[in-house]
Amino acid sequence: MLPVAAADKADFEDMPNNWSTMALEQAIENKLLNGFVIQGKSYLKPADNLTRAQMAAIVNRAFGAVSEAALPGVTDVTGTAWFVPEMKKAVMMGTMMLDVRMRPNDNITREEAFTILGRAMKLHTAGSDFSPLYRFGDGDLASAWAKGTLAAMAREGYIQGSNGKLNPKARITRAEMAQVMYNIIKQYVNQAGTIKSAPSLQAM
Repeated sequence: MLPVAAADKADFEDMPNNWSTMALEQAIENKLLNGFVIQGKSYLKPADNLTRAQMAAIVNRAFGAVSEAALPGVTDVTGTAWFVPEMKKAVMMGTMMLDVRMRPNDNITREEAFTILGRAMKLHTAGSDFSPLYRFGDGDLASAWAKGTLAAMAREGYIQGSNGKLNPKARITRAEMAQVMYNIIKQYVNQAGTIKSAPSLQAM
């Protein structure tokens, strides 16, 4: 389904009144989240799981990415789908790694989302000191490719966890991602930057 921007938070039929309301309102105001038009009405779908393509779009918008990479050999980011330019920008920015299958419509996991954010913020732990990650009871369950970035995010206080756990393999909802962005990035990028080169082929 093609995401379509609504003009104002009041346009959405399903804007919640709970812990996520302020974060969602800020995400809309800063044009990080778009809604969906169904039978002439706009819906935000805050409880839906966030997809990898939606995550790419949020980070691209937040950090002002405009340049697009070529995606040679990629089999599932083709044609005129709305996410094609967003995935190309994510690869050029280095937040997503080029792979034969980019899985744009797959639900994103918490460790994938936090790693993408960490890459955008240029956070990574050199070497193998992942001790900040092990403050969480399940930090050792994070994938090897994610540990360096997750440890750096934890060290800087950007990952708080829930009840002492990171839940790296769990999915993240659109509302939860809005809250993460609200917590981490208080001032959104509003001027497009220039990304000079795309990373080499490497699966995330």
